[in-house]
Amino acid sequence: MSYLSKAAELFQMIENGKMLEALDRFYHPDLHVIRADGKTRDGIDLNRKYEKEFLSNLQEIYGGEVKAITSDEKRGITMVEYWVNIKFKDGTRKKYEEVAVQYWEGDKIKIERFYDGKS
Repeated sequence: MSYLSKAAELFQMIENGKMLEALDRFYHPDLHVIRADGKTRDGIDLNRKYEKEFLSNLQEIYGGEVKAITSDEKRGITMVEYWVNIKFKDGTRKKYEEVAVQYWEGDKIKIERFYDGKS
């Protein structure tokens, strides 16, 4: 399966509410995530904890879309541009507009970096 296909399947799972399953399927145990603000999270366990907390704070998703996906198959890199508009349980709303750059090692994402144009 191509990296492009893997990235598309990953985001399809996320859109279908299967974020934690996608994390287990597509992310490396030694995952290194770099947020748009430069803060990092290392290891699958810390990232799973973050995602569980994030999901537990969601109240409603108003919409979202994968706008573009591309890949460098030779180097094992995918890039996904997307947006999602959500409401948290505390009443705040936020629209995320980001690009995720994923560096694959075999069938798993080893490094994922986010860009949002604000940081």
